[in-house]
Amino acid sequence: MKQVLVLRDLECIKAIAHPRRIDILKTFNKSPLSAKQLSQLLDEPHAKINYHIKTLYKVGILELVEEKVKSGIVEKYYYPKAKNIVIGKKVLDFSLENEQKSEKLCISKFENISELFYHAAEEEQLSNDSIIDYNELSLSLDEVNDLKNTMKSKIDEILKSREKMDIDQGYKIAVLTIPMLEKKIFNM
Repeated sequence: MKQVLVLRDLECIKAIAHPRRIDILKTFNKSPLSAKQLSQLLDEPHAKINYHIKTLYKVGILELVEEKVKSGIVEKYYYPKAKNIVIGKKVLDFSLENEQKSEKLCISKFENISELFYHAAEEEQLSNDSIIDYNELSLSLDEVNDLKNTMKSKIDEILKSREKMDIDQGYKIAVLTIPMLEKKIFNM
């Protein structure tokens, strides 16, 4: 089972958009389930659950993992293809013509990095060491600029110190600073 499955086309997104299909995906635990088992767990008619399973299977969100013959009837067991399912940003990408160029450029860079991240996750090339996250850290604008300049200097130093090296695997590096929304303090 993959860690991440990125849905990159509208057919997949349509398939997962139905609330009952999301319920079906959430019902799976550690073992595959048949349509009969899912219909009992979700208290829905077997035919309805079977329809939803076939839709999820057709677009590759569920996979058939086993078939068992019980009393001459073939019972199919399904399981989600990945632990996490996310929607690729490019599917929903559009912009208004009057959008500022700097905003469009910033969003485009972020989407490119997120697409690389999703791809690496799908290929199981990420580990916890791949991400350094300081999401609760508050820095001033001067501190952010100082950090950015320090990192740029270090990367420039690394690039200058090596001549032409063969590298088995290259890495993209992204440093993203996001202004935090102001916390509103309410007096009671």
